[in-house]
Order: sequence, then structure tokens, then C-alpha cells
Amino acid sequence: MTTNEIFKKMLNWLYANKKAGNQTDVARKAGLNEVTVSRILNGRVKKAKQETLWAVNNAYGNVFNPDWLRGDSEVMLTADLAPVAEQDNTTMHNYTPPSATPDMSSMINAIIAANDNTIMSLKRELAGKDETIAGRDALVSTLQQQVSDLRQQNDDLRQQVADLRKALAAAQSKDVLKEYPFSLGAAEDDQRSRATK
Repeated sequence: MTTNEIFKKMLNWLYANKKAGNQTDVARKAGLNEVTVSRILNGRVKKAKQETLWAVNNAYGNVFNPDWLRGDSEVMLTADLAPVAEQDNTTMHNYTPPSATPDMSSMINAIIAANDNTIMSLKRELAGKDETIAGRDALVSTLQQQVSDLRQQNDDLRQQVADLRKALAAAQSKDVLKEYPFSLGAAEDDQRSRATK
């Protein structure tokens, strides 16, 4: 059994026994890079490191048999092993896990993943602000159109007022002329008749 297969079985057992909800939970609890965990599960990493298996086992209380993790036993769980007195010297109590040395590629992948998350977050924020600006630009455009329409209406009202003033002035002048004792036409007729005599 390959280390990738062992890793997948470990995670499946953790999920089935409700010790972990998903690979993100496992990565966080074991101090692993989520990208590395995903690559192992997807087969993009050909062979998972023993340190990765041990990190998960340690994070979950050494529930998995160390010999099984090395591929030397069919017994998966520590709880299924015979009592310590009956075990030979290849048991987990005589096994020292390899020292956890920093994995540079995992660290670089973690930095890249963090930067990618930051970039995606900033892009989402930028898109949201762009939408807000576009919405406000549309509102400004609508308000400018309303202002233009109101100005046109004011101009129309001014013209109507001017027309009404002219009509009022004309009506008032006719009323004034009615107050004369004679019509203007009659006075002109009188002057013409005198001229002809």
C-alpha cells in the first residue's frame, strides 16, 4: 500500500468517525498546507511523505497504528493492537517518528495559497466597489436627466407666463378703450365727414 493510499484511508476514517469534517479541518489541525493535502488526495503528489502521515496521526491522538502507517501491518488502529505486554519490539512504543523538518515546498505553497486568497479577496472587494461606482454613476445620470427635464418644464412655464401676460395686457387695453365715450372708429369717421364739407 502506498503512502498516498494510507493517507486517503486515514482521512476517510477520520471523516467516517466524525473526527474531521473535511480536508481543510485535517490540514489545519495537523499544521499542514491545505494545498499539499489536496494534491496528495488528487494524486498530484506521487508519494506522500511519512512526516505528513505522522503529523495527522499526532494531531488526532495517535489513533493510527505506527506500523500500519509505515506499511508494515494490516492493523490500522492503535486500539485494535494486542496489549503492550504481548507486543514485540516493533510496536509503536519502540518506534520514534522521524523528526519533522521544515518542508520548503510546503511552506512556499502555503505562502502562494495565502497570497492567492488575498488576491481573490481584493478582487472581490474591487468588483464590489466597481459595482457601487457604476450604480452611483447611473443614479447621477438619471438625476441629471431629471434636472434637464425640470429645466425644460420651467422654460415652458416661463413661456406660458409670458403669453398670459401679453394676453392680460391686451385684454386690459381693450377694457380701457371701452371707457372712452366714443369708439376710435367713430372719431375717424367724424373727422372724414368734416373734411369733405
